[in-house]
Amino acid sequence: SSTLKDNANGDDDDDLTDIAWGYQCCTEVYQPMPTDGITDFELPYTPNKKNYFDRCERQWDGVTPRPDWEEMTFMSNNIQAGSNIFLSSGQLDPWRAAGIQSVPLGSHESIIVRIIENGAHHLDLRASNPLDPPSVVKVRQEELQAMRQWIAQWKEMYPGPSS
Repeated sequence: SSTLKDNANGDDDDDLTDIAWGYQCCTEVYQPMPTDGITDFELPYTPNKKNYFDRCERQWDGVTPRPDWEEMTFMSNNIQAGSNIFLSSGQLDPWRAAGIQSVPLGSHESIIVRIIENGAHHLDLRASNPLDPPSVVKVRQEELQAMRQWIAQWKEMYPGPSS
């Protein structure tokens, strides 16, 4: 359906993950993906940018997609201006080719890039499984440690009122 193809969430969907992804696709991750049924295994489909934008604006109370936000923020030389970013890609993930493969020169030390050996798309973000390769277990531990460290640093910088 065009709802799935456009990544914009359908009106009747109450799955929180899909709702969050729908919002993110309308704010940060604009990925229209035309298909032709010849070079892929999908039915032929041509994305309609106007319909996509209209649906996002209706669904999310005036939110306008930013088609280049993801590329400008994460896939350009600007990423080294960021901090507290953990980028992971599975070695077996076909999307990996479009991602950042190593820490860009001049990046803040809190930008971490990991390629997960024998890892699939988002494997590190899924629930653990006894069949997970050791590489994904290790990256999950690194991600958790990094987030704990970033939170602790934030709390040191911005202590709350004493109780």
